[in-house]
Amino acid sequence: MRRSAALVLAAALWLPAAAHAASAEKGAAGFQALGCDKCHAVTRPAAGMTLAERVARRGPDLWFIGSKLRAEWLTAWLAKPKPISGIRYDRLAPETDPPAHPATPSADVPDLVAYLMSLTDAEMRSGVVPSDRPSPREMLQGRILFSREQQCFACHRLETRAGMEVGGVTGPSLEEAGERLNPDWVLAYLTDPRRYVPVPRMPVYFGSVYADYGAKEMVALARYLGTLKP
Repeated sequence: MRRSAALVLAAALWLPAAAHAASAEKGAAGFQALGCDKCHAVTRPAAGMTLAERVARRGPDLWFIGSKLRAEWLTAWLAKPKPISGIRYDRLAPETDPPAHPATPSADVPDLVAYLMSLTDAEMRSGVVPSDRPSPREMLQGRILFSREQQCFACHRLETRAGMEVGGVTGPSLEEAGERLNPDWVLAYLTDPRRYVPVPRMPVYFGSVYADYGAKEMVALARYLGTLKP
């Protein structure tokens, strides 16, 4: 028992050290060396991007990626990338296999993740969406908003409670949204999608532009998406 306790203590002491070994500064250099900057911008674009400028982008902007994604998911994805959407970002054409995004060398992944997770939206509010599992009533409200009132599955793929894969492919898959996305970012995006994608295809639900939903509805939808896992 004492030996087991010692091993547990040693592991606990080693894990933080291993985590801190990753360097965002080295990751920034690796980002350039790997050519990631050829497809991805890490600075926020000026407001008023034209459609032509958007089409010319080869990959999504990453200036807020640390606010959007969970580090564990990003680590696994960089090592073994797979399409999130059925449509290529740089052109409205079906995604093909093998995926267009190259795998990141395993030695570069920790530093690259550290760098990407440092790219955050300083103005995004954190801790707004509760982290506990929604109640059955809240789950029902979110599910109704997603599948009945707005039919988000027309563009987004997800797995039903019966285990069936349904939905469109023109938007990112939400099958693993709970593992991939930070719920606070989901709420920020639903509230103001043009902040993150200046020329979005996503409708604006918050306010009176497309549909007049309030903050409570947006939080319910963000919480529901946080429960979606493969």
